[in-house]
Amino acid sequence: MFTDYALPPEALAALVVQGITVPTAIQEAVIPVALEGRDVLGRARTGTGKTLAFALPIAARLQPSHERGRSPRAIILAPTRELARQSASVLEWSAPNLSVLAVYGGAAYSPQERALQRGTDVIVGTPGRIIDHLDRGTLNLTGVEIVVLDEADEMLSMGFEDAVERILRDTPAGRQTLLLSATLPDWVNRLASTYQNNPVRIDQVGKESAALSTTQHLAVRIAPAGRTRVLADLLTVLAPERAIVFTRTRKDTDDLAMELVHRGIEADGIHGDLAQAQRERALGAFRAGRTRVLVATDVASRGLDIPEVDLVVQTHIPQDAEAYIHRTGRTGRAGRAGTAIVLYTDREQRGLKFLERETGARFEMRGAPTTLEVREASAANAATQARNVPTDVLDAYRDEAQRLLDDLGLDGVAAALACIAGVTAPAPAASLITGEEGLITVLLHAEHLGVSRAVAWLAGQAGLESRNIGKVRMFEGGVAADVPTASLEAVMAASGNQDVTVERATNLPDLIEVPQRQQSRYESGGRDGNRRQGSRYPQGNRPSSSPSPRYEGASSTHPETPRPEGASRPSFDRSARPSSSYGPRRPRRGE
Repeated sequence: MFTDYALPPEALAALVVQGITVPTAIQEAVIPVALEGRDVLGRARTGTGKTLAFALPIAARLQPSHERGRSPRAIILAPTRELARQSASVLEWSAPNLSVLAVYGGAAYSPQERALQRGTDVIVGTPGRIIDHLDRGTLNLTGVEIVVLDEADEMLSMGFEDAVERILRDTPAGRQTLLLSATLPDWVNRLASTYQNNPVRIDQVGKESAALSTTQHLAVRIAPAGRTRVLADLLTVLAPERAIVFTRTRKDTDDLAMELVHRGIEADGIHGDLAQAQRERALGAFRAGRTRVLVATDVASRGLDIPEVDLVVQTHIPQDAEAYIHRTGRTGRAGRAGTAIVLYTDREQRGLKFLERETGARFEMRGAPTTLEVREASAANAATQARNVPTDVLDAYRDEAQRLLDDLGLDGVAAALACIAGVTAPAPAASLITGEEGLITVLLHAEHLGVSRAVAWLAGQAGLESRNIGKVRMFEGGVAADVPTASLEAVMAASGNQDVTVERATNLPDLIEVPQRQQSRYESGGRDGNRRQGSRYPQGNRPSSSPSPRYEGASSTHPETPRPEGASRPSFDRSARPSSSYGPRRPRRGE
């Protein structure tokens, strides 16, 4: 209990008002040590309460002062302006007798300078703006007693190493230093050895999985051209109350947010190029539930006070394990269940294995939502919205609703739900394998039918050019293939030729995974352009009609390729070439 610690009455009363009664594990470990004045090097996952772990000791150790022009006695460094604002907010209510000033980029200098001239007890800021004030001579750190580095590893990734070290050098050597982070890269450990005095090491992560145990980790295979479509379908089917979608670049954030809005999903974007007022407006709408989806760069991956995020989606494989941990840390917080989804292409497949190995997460492979699933979810979501409309606003609509019911009957109700869902035209066809629009998945059934024979049949009997055929995958009893929408009629008309029957797929059967030992034998990539160059077919298995070498699965010579024991839903092929971002490429013969 917080009452077990020597905290001031004002802080204890503030905790009661906030409804916080039991400290988290990191708070239990840090607070008593920090109250003794010891240095702390702490590691804990995002969302475990690190902010309050340093705010309460500051509230207890600093005595209130009203001296005008006084220098700050505590300084807290944060990597982003949002985290600085959040930390300042926590300090303001947990230490109501102390003056707290937040300084960060994107805000005017003059108000900050006037506040510094009046005097303040605690400075919370980003390294860049703190350095600016030091250079201007408006900030003096010689009276600092406590320094806090919050999310120190993120400061490293954002290029603040030199700024942080300069700030530490400008503070007194006898200060108390609290260094808290989600991971401890080499630079952070070097900071501890250089600028801390015999710190108490507290590790709330240890050797256990770095990925949140309360989070379900899903991986959805896509074609690059189908990324936005699959994302929109996932948001429709899962219907989260709040979801954060992480992108690579600021342009991607703006484009994706706009595209989601065009598809009828309430979304807004946030990134470093936005003015502070725009970022606060977007975050405010998201917290209030007016915006259901927040599309963001890594500015939203840590430290933001965003409660009850149900879903986190990463549109690409992150470049490192730490990024995945921090992004995923936005959901599944405080013991709540959460879901994290990674969208990945063939070339990112090895990156997925890298994440599993480095984070301890175990991804459940899922296929893209089918058209039927999206339609049913869309109808259910619209019906829920209709049921939640307050009855006192219905009077103006009853007469027209009765006329609609008289004219169209049940179809009128269905049409109203479709309008609520924003669906006024049939959804464009899309692959069930990758979600790519403009393709339709068909199922070819025949004895001893493999990928090579299926491709040859589509080329010879249906007149398709091999370069226009999308993904081709095997299942027990046949082959699933993506064909252009315009070619569907020709493919269906050829059904029965050479004992091959065809049906349009409404759901994918369990697709057969390619065994690991066969990965180098088959080409992959399809219409997304990820074609492997220079690999070879097993002897005697090259398709007789010489189709473009980009199909997956066992060849017709091996029609009985078994599904590996324990394999998950095999709508994800594991035969794609590893991305060079995650390790060295295996040299080809002759290199």
